[in-house]
Amino acid sequence: MPDELNVHRVLGDQPFAEIGRPVWAVTDSPHRCVVVAGDLGHVMWRGTGQWFGHRIGVYEAGTLLPRHVVASRHPVCAVEPHPELPLVAVGTGRYDGSWDFEGELLLLHLETGRVTNLLSKSRQVRHLRWLEDGRLAMLLSPEDKDGGFRKGFELAVAADDWLSAPSGLIDPDRARHPMVESGLLHDPRVEDTLARLTQGRWRRRAEVRDLAVLADGRVLATGRHTDLECWDPSGGLTWALPAAGEGSVRVEAAPDGGSAWVTYRGYQRDEVTGRQIDRGTTVRRIATADGRVVDLVDMPSAPAPSATREGWLALCPRGRTAHAARLLAPAHQEVARLDLAPSHSNSPALRVRHSTRLLYVDGPGPDGDAPWINVIEPPGEQGQAVLRALFPLRWDPASTLQPWCGPAVELTDALVHAGRSYRRGATYAEAREGTYVVRRGLPDGAARWVYETDKPLADLDGDEQRVYVAFLTGEVEILDATTGEVRARHTLSVHGHPVTPMSMAYRSDQRRLVVGTVDGRILDCSVPE
Repeated sequence: MPDELNVHRVLGDQPFAEIGRPVWAVTDSPHRCVVVAGDLGHVMWRGTGQWFGHRIGVYEAGTLLPRHVVASRHPVCAVEPHPELPLVAVGTGRYDGSWDFEGELLLLHLETGRVTNLLSKSRQVRHLRWLEDGRLAMLLSPEDKDGGFRKGFELAVAADDWLSAPSGLIDPDRARHPMVESGLLHDPRVEDTLARLTQGRWRRRAEVRDLAVLADGRVLATGRHTDLECWDPSGGLTWALPAAGEGSVRVEAAPDGGSAWVTYRGYQRDEVTGRQIDRGTTVRRIATADGRVVDLVDMPSAPAPSATREGWLALCPRGRTAHAARLLAPAHQEVARLDLAPSHSNSPALRVRHSTRLLYVDGPGPDGDAPWINVIEPPGEQGQAVLRALFPLRWDPASTLQPWCGPAVELTDALVHAGRSYRRGATYAEAREGTYVVRRGLPDGAARWVYETDKPLADLDGDEQRVYVAFLTGEVEILDATTGEVRARHTLSVHGHPVTPMSMAYRSDQRRLVVGTVDGRILDCSVPE
């Protein structure tokens, strides 16, 4: 197939990667498996369907390969394998933030992967234990917060045949015994258990937020637990900088591949004063040879970087207060500052790959419509940088579709950009959220084609022939760059189980597409000519 996408290796792969941050790990020796539960974290899901970030994995005891991976609507609070039958009981739940406790009691078949919710009503299940007489004992939360957060009701339930136990078997309202202390709802030694099972190979990973493929084949990645990591062309980890807070967000590699600028998210605590420091306002340049920090720029607020393939970099502060953008030349020195209007710091930023221009979204534009796509022109002989409006982000004022900015790629005389979309309806019920991808002419901004879908967007990249669009559903769609036609769809998986893409980078001269996932792995894909 001309548009076949082949995953030929997985960077950062390790046992138990599918479940994210672990909370429980239990070995079931009679059934030769390990049951591990965890949390993949939050995903901004916009579109149809739902995202459940909690996972329960059943792994082969010998190889530690996944046998079954199932999603849970609620956090996992308890895991208890049956002493004889190929079953594991899993208690889930949480406080909903307003009044009630909610959750499920899942019975997972270790051989078939079938899952049954045994509760007839939603309730947090805090502890589980199989009794010698065959009953399943449990500790259930009160119905609502008036019952307290630290105690629960005990209940023991029997079944004629647990292998065929029906859904809704247990009525949580039957639990009216005196309340007892709940205790811990996680295993505090779970990470030590995973390290022991993997002989020290397991390490905590999380979402891959951004990627860059260098000319020599190395891959740079940012994430929640790493400021930056570098993978060599053979797939080995060269170095990794542990995060000192919430990790990094964006990486912009220099054209020569010798260094990369990294932006951050969240706060870190000062070791001397104990005060929180807004780490998101600092931008660092890191040497790709060994991970040394060779330069840094402190900004008044968290910036949205805009870069060109020649090496120009604009650090554009985001926030409700006007600040000056800083322009750095390809030699990395600051050469100019440019006043920008305030922006909404919680809205997505325009990120353009393979660009010859410093593109930036700002508003309102010349006609009062907001926002507009602008170009920041580096200083010329007069030494002044110029912000010039190009065209509105919204390409059709008469349309009911409202676009937000997001990832983009510059092609010859064109810009393909994508983002979350909201289509207004005659009524609230008729309004729809989804994703758009549009090709715009440069510099006029005329729409050449528009592609819409209800799948939530993850990332986008491409070249003159193909545009690769990754969705949080686990799919990658390949669009014809000229017509917008869908040429192929691929569902990503590792070890036979689906994964959730978060970031993506494409390098046309290597015919190589790398996809970062929510669980911290990087899929290294080859693309045929």
